[in-house]
Amino acid sequence: MRLLLVAVFAVSLIGSTIVAQESGAPPGIYKPGSEIMEELDRAAASSASAGGWSVAISPGVSVRRRSSSVAQYAIIHPWSVEIYRILEGSGTFVTGGLLELPLAASTDPNIVRTEHGIKGGLARQVSAGDILVLQPGTPHWFSTINGETITYMESRIQITTHPVQYQ
Repeated sequence: MRLLLVAVFAVSLIGSTIVAQESGAPPGIYKPGSEIMEELDRAAASSASAGGWSVAISPGVSVRRRSSSVAQYAIIHPWSVEIYRILEGSGTFVTGGLLELPLAASTDPNIVRTEHGIKGGLARQVSAGDILVLQPGTPHWFSTINGETITYMESRIQITTHPVQYQ
């Protein structure tokens, strides 16, 4: 009887493996660069925002364009790591240090921000091709955007349930 149960279990495992192999994995998410840039252009034509304009690629991944014509907030994300890949444009990106007080209102608890910049921190010139990785709680800010805009891919992934803040 025990041998029969083992045989039935083995056959059911093999059967489920075959079904899984026949169905395959879902395809990857794809969005052509031309479509992304067209959506950013349309968004920019309709509004101006300190947060810029964003095209969602998948949950937690977007392409964002910021304008030099509006004030930039310095921000932290207490629960999330953020990865930037600069696609177009250049500017000065400051990371580390402390947000200058007072803090500005925010409707998202994962965005703590100020209009007054960062005290301390490391300023770097960034341009197309550069990648930046920001740990949770790391202040960051485009203190300068050269030209009209800077465009970057942004991946923001919540990695902790305990907020990290150095303030």
